[in-house]
Amino acid sequence: MVRLEIKLGFFETLVTNTDYSPEKLKDLYAYRWGIETSFRDLKYSIGLTHFHAKKKEGILQEIYARFINFNVCKWLTSHVTIKTSKLKQTYKICFSDAVYACRKFLREELTSFQLETYIAKHLSIIRPNRTFQRKIKSQAPVSFTYRIS
Repeated sequence: MVRLEIKLGFFETLVTNTDYSPEKLKDLYAYRWGIETSFRDLKYSIGLTHFHAKKKEGILQEIYARFINFNVCKWLTSHVTIKTSKLKQTYKICFSDAVYACRKFLREELTSFQLETYIAKHLSIIRPNRTFQRKIKSQAPVSFTYRIS
């Protein structure tokens, strides 16, 4: 059992059976935040919290489709440059807006130039040390057959 000071006054306790030093474990713990934020984007921006399918195969198909959508959006946003000359604060690309634009691009409603312009304009301020507890409501799966009537 290892107790790490993540930042001044904040501690995290890890249970491990490895022979890593506490400093190495602290570094490894810090690396996981990129993975955590990617899962947050998958769940909330891409919509991996709710499914239309009810069978296992359909749910897996939706998961794979959303993974592909996530990777395409991340790849497209990684090629957009943010012009910082007139900005007073530090900004990053708003991933949920980028997901919306990528969907429109894949449906051929936007050109590649329009997509890049849209993503470059929709930015969000980087606010360090902020926490927000999400209010999650449970939802039942909604079948695609509701569109038939």
